[in-house]
Amino acid sequence: MKILLTNDDSIQCQGIWVLKEYLEKVDHHEIYTIAPEENQSGISHGITMRGPIRLRQKENRLWTCSGTPADCVIIGMQGDLEIQPDLIISGINEGPNIGTDIVYSGTAAAARQGALHGIPSIAVSMGSHTKPFHYESAAQFIIQNLDTLLALWEKDTFLNINVPNSLGSNLSYTLTYPAKRQYNDTIVQFAAPDGHHYCFFDSGNVNTKLEEGSDWHTVEQGRVSISKIYIHPVVIQDLKPRY
Repeated sequence: MKILLTNDDSIQCQGIWVLKEYLEKVDHHEIYTIAPEENQSGISHGITMRGPIRLRQKENRLWTCSGTPADCVIIGMQGDLEIQPDLIISGINEGPNIGTDIVYSGTAAAARQGALHGIPSIAVSMGSHTKPFHYESAAQFIIQNLDTLLALWEKDTFLNINVPNSLGSNLSYTLTYPAKRQYNDTIVQFAAPDGHHYCFFDSGNVNTKLEEGSDWHTVEQGRVSISKIYIHPVVIQDLKPRY
């Protein structure tokens, strides 16, 4: 099987290297990797509309890209490389992409872009921000369940997977729905000597609704969460216009 790997944490992230290593151990897999040069976390589904995108070959079947995660997939599908993969995997992400995170996630966006091309696509993330990250457990889960994941994939969707950040093999999984998350980030502001006003986003608490059957609840229970995410906007049929 021809597999394209990408991520949003950049080529420097250990997660994509661990996944690449595990997949390359399977004889009948042909692995291609295109990853951002720099960290693109939180870029969502941004694409480069102005200026060129630089592609640098680092190894056989491995390139870095100056653009976004979605750019990486588009270039792999439509650029001179013309990889035409059978499967696209984005990750393994350093930390979770739970619930509402999917809106902001470059990891999820790369999988969404693959699904927009009609290719089975998977986003894989560690289910915790706590280091050390046990990428090997997530990679092993993907290897052991690859046929199952391909069978679960449906047209116009991608699979969003969050793996508990723990050592272990033969992890069980649950089909889930995305939890609702509320972000309480803060803004640090100051007036600089150059006369400009500067703002910086600072971290804050994230409130997650712990509902049974959600991705967050499942990961908290020590199981792998698999959510099918529809890639097209949905119209709320009973929404009445307001004047």
